[in-house]
Amino acid sequence: MRDLVESLLALSRGDEAAPMEVGRHDLALVAEEAALTAQASAKGKVSVEYIPPACELGATFDRGRVFQVASILLDNAVKYTPEGGSVAVKVVEGDGWATLEVSDTGIGISEDDLPLIFERFHRADAARTEGGAGLGLSIARQIAESHGGRIEAQSTPGKGSTFTLLLPRKGPRILENPEDE
Repeated sequence: MRDLVESLLALSRGDEAAPMEVGRHDLALVAEEAALTAQASAKGKVSVEYIPPACELGATFDRGRVFQVASILLDNAVKYTPEGGSVAVKVVEGDGWATLEVSDTGIGISEDDLPLIFERFHRADAARTEGGAGLGLSIARQIAESHGGRIEAQSTPGKGSTFTLLLPRKGPRILENPEDE
């Protein structure tokens, strides 16, 4: 119940456009920290691998919120990957975007459910009823969009999924005066 209330509060804060604590950060360090946390929570059920980039990947974002997105994606990957499977997280840069990618060898998501997975309270199927309220991916999308970015998903049932967070390297567009819009 506590998790549900916290998720609803997170969505509510996002709906109200709560102020962000934006700064220049290394997305690779955020990904590595989230991967280490996921690795500890997986308790050996699945392997969690962090694939470091060749160099630092600086971008402008709210570190706490982007860490939350990485944690949501990794938590889902661990949760929906059968024992002995694997999860990988990496960051890459391209075309002005800083990208965090989480891939797994999990159960996958059906083609019919894939367009709906970022909707609030949506549960893909009976195999995905283990804990949670169906709010994590909605929160992740909301955070991505608040940064001027997006989140994408690709999946093949029985083979796994890849979730990609794209953040503009220069950061979210924050208006000095909202009436200028």
